[in-house]
Amino acid sequence: MDPTKNILLYGDSNTWGYDPRDGSRYPFRLRWTSVCAALLGEAYCCIPVGMNGRTTDFDDPLKGARNGLRGVDYELQTHKPLDLMVIMLGTNDLKYTDAAGSAAGMERLVERVLSVNERFHLSSPVFPGGSQLLLVSPILLDAPVGARADCIAESARLSELYRSIAERHRLHFLDAARYADPSEADGVHLDADGHRKLGAAIAAKIKSLL
Repeated sequence: MDPTKNILLYGDSNTWGYDPRDGSRYPFRLRWTSVCAALLGEAYCCIPVGMNGRTTDFDDPLKGARNGLRGVDYELQTHKPLDLMVIMLGTNDLKYTDAAGSAAGMERLVERVLSVNERFHLSSPVFPGGSQLLLVSPILLDAPVGARADCIAESARLSELYRSIAERHRLHFLDAARYADPSEADGVHLDADGHRKLGAAIAAKIKSLL
């Protein structure tokens, strides 16, 4: 059996590598997912699956395929077998709901992932060693996303709510806001230094788990 640990990194534009200066994509080596992979080394295979605008479980009325719950089974089955899944979502939810609504969406997503082996039991398991998740609450907002006036304040509530989800479901947890801040360019996305800091924090967390 391949000794490599397979890790799925499931997120939004900050996982995709959105450059807040011009809307382009950071070079591969600068994205936190790549920083994390480099620090972990060849014994780990990090699979980044980021999408701009992805939510936990909310539909974008103007752009399709952004609902994280609806898309997660495709990614889990495409990239199996997995040893760990890292989920960092919630910022885009605040276009449509408050922090409690985002937490409810995240809990639905978590429950979907945790049940994947049972739901697809006629095929090889997604998580041969059992479902293992690292739930990451996103960085804080310093500028609004969407039209909701309260989204900046609501972003500060996500960490506590997501930590509670992790405790209820016995997940691993990391608060991204402890390690990285939003860029000065738009107050929403990571700059290159933020990617470096977050990638290092998540790599260290993964090493402690696997």
